[in-house]
Amino acid sequence: MEPEELRKQLRKGAIIGSFFALALLFYALGWRRLLVAYVVITGVMAVLAILLQSGRGGGLAASLGGLGADSLLGTHSATPIAKATYVMLGLFVFITMLVARMGLSRPAKGGLIPPPPPAKEAPLLDFGVEPPGEPPAEAPTAPEAPALPQEGSTPEPGESAQND
Repeated sequence: MEPEELRKQLRKGAIIGSFFALALLFYALGWRRLLVAYVVITGVMAVLAILLQSGRGGGLAASLGGLGADSLLGTHSATPIAKATYVMLGLFVFITMLVARMGLSRPAKGGLIPPPPPAKEAPLLDFGVEPPGEPPAEAPTAPEAPALPQEGSTPEPGESAQND
């Protein structure tokens, strides 16, 4: 590879890398809104790049082996617009993953669904734990066991119980 060709390839790689680095910078700084705006801009640019490409004819049938196609992606080399489309779509997927990794944290202001009320804390006494600094309460006494019936007071089978 000639030095001039190598220089062009390095320049292209640096430009593409700077777009990915910018996305990583937004992610590292926690700038979610800028990252979402960046993914929208990248998506619009990718759609425009797709629409700018000229059709090669044949459609899906030609790319899947019909009409004498030699390979799945065709025999033509990629045009610069096609290469840019691949890069933009890769960048779009990369930024979308970063946004998803940041989560759905939003401010609780406004919106269609009001935020849930804050959870109430239960007092410590409900769980049988005394708050610190207070003397322990007396242990509750167990209720008395019911008196056992005396022998002979239960009717035998076949006898009827008499109420006096």
